[in-house]
Amino acid sequence: MSDPFFAPVRKAGGDRGSGRGGRGGRGGSRGGKSGETRAINPGPKLDTGKKNKATTSLAGKRKLRGDSSDEDTGRANGRRAGGRKGAVEDDDEGGDEIGAGGIDDMDLEFHDSENDSEDEALMNETPAQKRLRLAKNYIDTLQHAGDDEIGYDAEDIDRDNIADRLKQDALEIQGRLHRHLADTFQFPINTETSIKTCRGHQLTATSVAATENGLYAYSGSKDGSIIKWDIKTGKKLFVFPGGRKNVEDFKGHTDHVICLAVSSDNKFLASGGKDKKINIWSVPDNKWLHCFKQQHKDTITGMSFRKGQNNQLYTVSSDRTVKLWNVDEMSYIETLFGHQDSITAVDSLAKEHCVSTGGRDRTVRLWKIVEESQLVFRGGGFVRPKKLTKDSGESEEPKMVATPGPDGGVIMKEKKDPSFLEGSMDCLAMIDEENFLTGGDSGTISLWNINKKKAVFSMPLAHGFHTQPLDYSNGESVPSGGVETPYWITALASLRYSDMFVSGSWDGTIRVWQIGKNMKNFSLLSTIPTVGVVNDLQIYQPALSKKTLLVAAVGQEHRLGRWLRIKEGRNGLRIVELCTKSKDAAKDEQDDDDDDENEEDE
Repeated sequence: MSDPFFAPVRKAGGDRGSGRGGRGGRGGSRGGKSGETRAINPGPKLDTGKKNKATTSLAGKRKLRGDSSDEDTGRANGRRAGGRKGAVEDDDEGGDEIGAGGIDDMDLEFHDSENDSEDEALMNETPAQKRLRLAKNYIDTLQHAGDDEIGYDAEDIDRDNIADRLKQDALEIQGRLHRHLADTFQFPINTETSIKTCRGHQLTATSVAATENGLYAYSGSKDGSIIKWDIKTGKKLFVFPGGRKNVEDFKGHTDHVICLAVSSDNKFLASGGKDKKINIWSVPDNKWLHCFKQQHKDTITGMSFRKGQNNQLYTVSSDRTVKLWNVDEMSYIETLFGHQDSITAVDSLAKEHCVSTGGRDRTVRLWKIVEESQLVFRGGGFVRPKKLTKDSGESEEPKMVATPGPDGGVIMKEKKDPSFLEGSMDCLAMIDEENFLTGGDSGTISLWNINKKKAVFSMPLAHGFHTQPLDYSNGESVPSGGVETPYWITALASLRYSDMFVSGSWDGTIRVWQIGKNMKNFSLLSTIPTVGVVNDLQIYQPALSKKTLLVAAVGQEHRLGRWLRIKEGRNGLRIVELCTKSKDAAKDEQDDDDDDENEEDE
């Protein structure tokens, strides 16, 4: 049986012999036939700095293997004898290299000796040797790839980037990552090009949920339907229709849809409503998957998917309970009790806890699922508007307003800043794992930290207040009207782990706010015109995209009742793309801010 290690040697020996002359080749042939062994122990070779690596390697392998096949041994000895005979004759003629690859095998007139020797070695190598050579070259390339001409090490740069990314992920999980993004956006926005209006609902749009990849948005309505929209074009893609009330076994909602949520892996859409059902839908397939029913005893008012690994769903209801679900397995987990009134909203992030607002019990509760405990934050009380700016050195003139006087007359009185009692906490939004926002019917937006029982900062009358004018149309001498009421905070949403959030009401605007660097206050940044009641908001940056999208559900009525009606409003969805500033504008603004800080220091 032939030895694969010696196949190239046979070829090399025959070529060497025939290349030198007839004697080397014939000698190799005769040596192979007679089993001549005088070439097995050759004399010392002259060291010229060049060796036939292929032959040496194969000989070593032959020795280590200890193969004693007579046929192979005789054949190899014959070839080596022929090669040695040719080499001895070369020595007689004055050559300084012995064996294959010697000086007599080189054409000194036309070829370079070193290149020719390397080419012959490459031609004679086995597949195993070729793989070994390529592997060594690849390792050498990797070892020297990191060092460029100017001395940078690519490995160190990659290590730094990976470390920064891991640090950022760790801070995000801990809730301590804060990105300063508010100053990077261009305000005011161009209402003609940046706002898309999506119409399709017959009644008020109550809720909105968008996928993390930035492709789709869903809107729910009081007509019981859910519409899937294309965010890029604003076109309607699919409709999950609503059914008639009290229809059993209907795959959908048979009453108002109040809340929506999309899982972070963009697979599931959850919806809840006045019919006490929680429906689970497939985002890729546009199909109804499952219904959790007869769990909540009243209207489902809010829901939120836990961000990250598993599809854990939190739902809240007017029955004063918080429930947990596993959507992957379509199973119920547990129920949390504690609120004393209807729960109006819930929100969650990556950690296994959620925050809920208790409506008229005026409390916010942080539910720690693993510890089976809860933290209670109490709001409410009277709030007065704060004068944020004053003209130094000048006294403000009191504002006089007409009020009903004695004997049916009208007198002018000094207008005082109104104060309002917070009767219900209606909406909330988590900024990170430690900070969150709440809004209620007093028009106040409050900033909270989980380590403090009281609000860190509150902005009363965040959307202002409206006053009904004096009305003499009834023909009576005593005017009617003049009642001042605040615009409720009907929706809140934050750009996660950043310093920006948005709020909605029915004053005709969506307001954009910037949080201070120390997370102790916030201020108004800009407004976005929107006619109607803003029932739900979501602001986020789609994955693998530099865009920032704001999606709003707008209708003529409030999502939970019919206390007011805005006839000019249009039921549907508003998609707003926030544009970033140019580099020159951002640089100029930064220079202005630095100048202002220097003036304050002086």
